[in-house]
Amino acid sequence: MISTLRSPQLPRTDGIEHDGSVRIQVIRNESKPTFLVTGQRMRIALMVAVSAIVYANSLFNQFTFDDDVYIVRNPVVTNLSVKGLFEPAKANTTHRFFRPMTFASYQLNWALGGVRPFGYHLVNLLLHTAVTLLLFLVLKTLLEKISQGATIAWVTALLFAVHPIHTEAVASIVGRSELLAAGFLLAAWLLHLRDWPVGSLACFALALLSKESAIVFVPLALAGDYARGKLKPLLRYVVIAGVAAVYVASLWKAQGFAEKTLFLNNPLATLPPDLRVLNALRIAWRYLALLVYPATLSCDYSYNSIQLYATWRHLAPALIASTVVFAIWIWAFWAKRMAWFLAGAIYFAGWAVTANVLFPTGTIMGERLAYLPSAGFCLLAVLLWSQLERQRAKLAWALLFLAVAALSVRTVIRTRDWRDNFTLFSAGVRAVPDNAKLLDGLGGEYIMRGRRDLASPYLDAAFRIYPHVPEANEQDFRIVYLAMDSTKAGETNDALEFLNVEIRRSPQFSPAWSARGVVHYNMRDSLAARRDAQNALRLDPGNLQAEYLLNALAAGN
Repeated sequence: MISTLRSPQLPRTDGIEHDGSVRIQVIRNESKPTFLVTGQRMRIALMVAVSAIVYANSLFNQFTFDDDVYIVRNPVVTNLSVKGLFEPAKANTTHRFFRPMTFASYQLNWALGGVRPFGYHLVNLLLHTAVTLLLFLVLKTLLEKISQGATIAWVTALLFAVHPIHTEAVASIVGRSELLAAGFLLAAWLLHLRDWPVGSLACFALALLSKESAIVFVPLALAGDYARGKLKPLLRYVVIAGVAAVYVASLWKAQGFAEKTLFLNNPLATLPPDLRVLNALRIAWRYLALLVYPATLSCDYSYNSIQLYATWRHLAPALIASTVVFAIWIWAFWAKRMAWFLAGAIYFAGWAVTANVLFPTGTIMGERLAYLPSAGFCLLAVLLWSQLERQRAKLAWALLFLAVAALSVRTVIRTRDWRDNFTLFSAGVRAVPDNAKLLDGLGGEYIMRGRRDLASPYLDAAFRIYPHVPEANEQDFRIVYLAMDSTKAGETNDALEFLNVEIRRSPQFSPAWSARGVVHYNMRDSLAARRDAQNALRLDPGNLQAEYLLNALAAGN
């Protein structure tokens, strides 16, 4: 028995489904029902409204942290000079970055509102809302062949809109470079998907001029087309790569690639490449932990917030776990699990130029750097959620509501930390109590409030962690600091390895020998301790640490 469904209003048939002996011909309409279009519009409106509401209290924040340096006291911004935006950066000025679009936006804010921070924060809020919308449109296009692709794209954008790890990029005015780079990159991607190559290339160029990390559009464009099953002509990718190459040449001319990285901002830069990469992989897992559970956030992770290691006992787990995750991503590629492959591509590409793996960057870790990569994480989380939604829809939507509500509340609370420098540094010291920069900043805030009695403990702690040392031996001293940190943490093997590397690199540096002698002393190796102390005194007769160590050894004998 055959039953055929027919309708004069719905003349087109798209397929046939079989159910035993009964054949049902399924009929679909080309035009979407009105209520579905309205529903999509309501979803977009809700997504945009939520992304704005959670950051609404940032509008009343002041200039904080680096805002004063890069905006208020930056002549490139306050002089309103177009020429200054493209002049070569100088290491002794605040304008060290070749980011003309970002600084042009600050110039516009300065021209309209001067030193009043409200307008700057309003622009950041609007940019974040625009990025959220663009992310939805890009993912909706990329996932159009996947069941419930539009819903997955919308939920992903909703999670992205409210995730607390984005507070640094949105609530900090200087985080605007992340917003502009991500926004122009997503606009370039959307236009690329819709076959508007000229507009796409223009947006890509603007993204690069906002921040150099936007160069990841090159692999993302290819990965997205492959996942979608619609590769463009080869010339299209060649032109995109050509724009990137021209930008790299311009960046090299304007800024160079040999700018000195301060140890205070990125201790990883002083390590040998192998130790730098392995420690960077450990830090990459810290980012993932914050994406999963963003309870404790900080505006800064510079020295001495993150313990670094030099032994396989601490470094191997991160390497193994990273290798497994990367292997799973490759499997998704070969198994044609394109949505999963796309999530990994966004995440890995987003981290590629900021994670200190390929090369050292200006910072060891920063939550603002998670802005674009988090889109890949949110997509992965929603793909997992969609598996539950297919089985138990009510439970899945209830859990989603709770997750969005919890993340939104955390974002609102976190945004209040950026109200001014005092609240920001106070929150930072609570999150990372051994951070020299934040301790010094909080001490300075107490001094500005006339409370030197409260400032002293913080300033003393900052000095103990990071005392001023002669510039000539700066890198050598930093390695010794890392070793002493490991010793205080009870990681004597790591301390010993750090010092072994330093002594091989700088065998005439007396403090490294005396520091290694202290490590050997703590390991109860008196013979090695005495030998190192004697070598230290031979190189520098005034080395007090070596003298104290020899005295302690003599008293012990």
